Order: sequence, then C-alpha cells, then structure tokens
Amino acid sequence: MARFLVLSASLAAFLLAANVAQALTVGYGQRDIVEAGPGCVGGWISAHGNTAYYRGDTELFNTHLASLAAILSDGTSVTIILRSGEMHVDNPEEKPQTGFADQEQNELSIDWSTKKTCPSDDVMNGRCECKQRNVTVDVWIANDIRLRELSIPSGFSVKAGGEIERFIDSLGTRN
Repeated sequence: MARFLVLSASLAAFLLAANVAQALTVGYGQRDIVEAGPGCVGGWISAHGNTAYYRGDTELFNTHLASLAAILSDGTSVTIILRSGEMHVDNPEEKPQTGFADQEQNELSIDWSTKKTCPSDDVMNGRCECKQRNVTVDVWIANDIRLRELSIPSGFSVKAGGEIERFIDSLGTRN
C-alpha cells in the first residue's frame, strides 16, 4: 500500500510539474499568429512576455514598426537591433518524429523577431502587471530587408548586433 501511495504521489507531482512547465512557455497558435500581424510565422508565449517571428520585405517591416509605435504606452522602451546575415529558428509547432523517435529538423527562416518582456523588477517582485514593456526587435539585413529603406519611428533606439564587428576582429587575428 505504501508503494502505491508513493507511486501515486510521484505521478501526480510529475503531471503537475509537466503542466506548469508547459504553461511557462508555449508555441503560438493560429490565433496568436493572426493577432501578431502580417508576416508573423510563429512565436513563443511565456508568463512574462512573448517572442514573435516574422518573414517579409522592408515595406512589411516598416509597417510592423509603425504599428508598434502606435500601440506603445508611456515608459515602454523599444530597441531595434540591426543584424547581418540570415536567421533560422526552431519552429514552435510540433515536430514530426522519425522512425527512431528522433525529432525532424523543423526550422523557420525569419527576417525579424519582436520580443516583448516585462521589466525585470516587475518579474522579480512577482507582479506580472506589465503596464510597461521592454520591446526588442531583431532584424536581419538579408533577403528582402534593405537597410537604406528602413523607416525607424522616433523614440526607438537602434543598435548594431555585433556580427560585423566580430567578423572584422577575426580578420585582425589572422595577421
């Protein structure tokens, strides 16, 4: 009887922990993709924020930035990080299994991502009110995204991703 109770308690704890872990970060569903706007191809939702993945050209990216600017509240910070090259991310949708129970590679090619998070002091205090958000938009200057055509709204900060600097630094080590 004692073994049965221990086994039952272990199983209940496992199921509860699995459900909590799944609730912490889940893949975007079709409704989330539609709500994220044109060009969204997937993303992740967690208790304190979300990350959406997008594919599109410069015009669609500029439209996305304009829509972000229109819905921002006071105290929300937006940082645009310009990156070089292409980006591939794990597709949040279920990956098919092979015959050996391994997961098939299931990647998305993306042009930009938008990550919205709560301020760290909000999270550390256990408050998930998120009246203010930190928004980071990573954009990969490749494919159909053209640097000269970007239209960054005022109030957004812009940073370099560092890929070009690291490449130049690596050239210096060859001499």
